[in-house]
Amino acid sequence: MSITNLFKDTQHKRAKRRGRGPGSTLGKTAGRGTKGQKARSGSGRKVKAWFEGGQTPIHRRMAKLRGFNRVVVPTVEVSTSVINHFYSDGEVVSPTTLFDKGIIRRSKTTNPIKVITGAALKPKVTFEGVGLTKRLQSKL
Repeated sequence: MSITNLFKDTQHKRAKRRGRGPGSTLGKTAGRGTKGQKARSGSGRKVKAWFEGGQTPIHRRMAKLRGFNRVVVPTVEVSTSVINHFYSDGEVVSPTTLFDKGIIRRSKTTNPIKVITGAALKPKVTFEGVGLTKRLQSKL
């Protein structure tokens, strides 16, 4: 196999030759328009991406953010009726078993999980790594 066989099916597009006379369709202004800072030679180096032509730039017009925002991680709530449906006597209710049974997603296993009272809790299960409502704690 040679290098010519590798690139046989690829297209080889020629670069446009700009500024080579009026017959080339890219002559005279060479696709830069007429006048202005971006039409001059070397404008690629002179004009920064954030420059806005002399008007007050956006980072100075925007208000400053002060202080900090506390990130609140949402609690995942699991009802006792769901536990009645998926769990049997002697099992452990934990974030990993909740994921294994398809009740919560893997990304939610790190969030705080709380078991809330929906229906009466029928199976005798133990809870590890999950929170319980006060009403449910008093019944256990």
